[in-house]
Amino acid sequence: MKTLEGIKAELGVSSLNMNTVVTETGEKTSWLKDWDNNNRVAVLMHMDTYQAIIKDPTLSCLGIHEQEKTGAQGAYVAKTIVIYKPAEFVL
Repeated sequence: MKTLEGIKAELGVSSLNMNTVVTETGEKTSWLKDWDNNNRVAVLMHMDTYQAIIKDPTLSCLGIHEQEKTGAQGAYVAKTIVIYKPAEFVL
């Protein structure tokens, strides 16, 4: 698990330029996205995650969930920044 700085380091970026995801019909969603068209990579984050990071920039329970997807322009990788909750039980 990492902080936002650790996530950015893993992604190889110094900043994330997040914009609200808009549906095909023009409706705003509760998701934010940074799009790298050259490498066909979308970095996504739910607004709840964004608000948690803004509230505590040192939040250290972040991770990345990665999926390969196909969009209108072809294949791309979607990397979603998520908050991991502590395990209730550790074996």
